[in-house]
Amino acid sequence: MLLSRNFHTSDQYETNPHLKFWVIWSDYEDRIRACCYKWLHSDRGKVEDAMAQACEKALTVYVQDSSKIENMFAWLCRITHNICMDIHRLNTKESDLVKRVSGSPSQFYFTENYSKTLESEYERDQLYQKLTDAINSLPYDLKQVIQYKFIYEMEYSEIALQLQISQENARKRVQLARKKLSALQYA
Repeated sequence: MLLSRNFHTSDQYETNPHLKFWVIWSDYEDRIRACCYKWLHSDRGKVEDAMAQACEKALTVYVQDSSKIENMFAWLCRITHNICMDIHRLNTKESDLVKRVSGSPSQFYFTENYSKTLESEYERDQLYQKLTDAINSLPYDLKQVIQYKFIYEMEYSEIALQLQISQENARKRVQLARKKLSALQYA
């Protein structure tokens, strides 16, 4: 809702604190924004964030109790200045942390954001043992093909060359080994 400066004389203006605030804010907005640019070193994104936060905070406080405010511009400047300084401090802390971590990566260890439970470790170990036993029970030619394909991550052409068989035969052996492993899984 756009309000003109002539709106000050309206009866609705006097009774509605929201409307009164928006008129006051529009009167001082350009001057406050200029201060923000100075305090935040002309960083447009940060200035816009600070202005939005200041407007929201000032509106909330103004609507609750505007009678304690003596100098409206000074009050709005103080709110905005505090928000700008908070933004500045936060950005400084973040950049200092990034510099510290980047400067000595061996001091910092980043881990997963969850811990594995003892039960899941046990289940993983059991599954690994079962899979190892199943692979070891395969005939030598199938075990060899599984080892090349999944452990050494070789392509079918490389497996065929290594075993001196055709690529189709290498694919068929992998397919057969998978089929036998699947059957062992449900046995």
